Amino acid sequence: MISKEEKFPIAKRYNVADVQVSKEATAVKPMVVANLIKKAKNPVLITGGALLEDSKLVEIAVKFYEKGIPIIATGGSSKPLIERGIKPLFKTYTLHQITQFLLDEEFKPNGKNFDVVLFLGFLPYYLSRMLSALKHFSNITTIAIDEFYHPHAKFSFTNLTKDKELHYAMLEEVLSKL
Repeated sequence: MISKEEKFPIAKRYNVADVQVSKEATAVKPMVVANLIKKAKNPVLITGGALLEDSKLVEIAVKFYEKGIPIIATGGSSKPLIERGIKPLFKTYTLHQITQFLLDEEFKPNGKNFDVVLFLGFLPYYLSRMLSALKHFSNITTIAIDEFYHPHAKFSFTNLTKDKELHYAMLEEVLSKL
């Protein structure tokens, strides 16, 4: 007869739990972000509500689109993009819904799964939970290019809240390297 310890080894449970433990995001420079995007097979930019209040972020998102990176616009962030002639892949879903789609391996809006996802224009506390879900339950490389450091992203800019111009300059540098 098999003992309970042999049937349900404790070490095995620990190893399963250990799989979900990972370190914080790596703070990266614009050149690294550009290289990650260039190496990606199917990158996408997801935009948030800050685009409604910051026309410079809208301009930057448009430039990403012009470089061939498709955009998923959450909530109201689609309005300024559509006004500039951008056709987002999706424009009426919330970030929660988009995250659920990204977690589904059968979700292939343009024929293949996204392997690199960039996030721009989100409040840190709102994006944090979505990045955590993607970190723990997908193989997607997440890159937060907001002015706030996001510890649940795979890669993130450092905190840039004191100087918006530095944030814009870093985003422009990413674009210039693509």
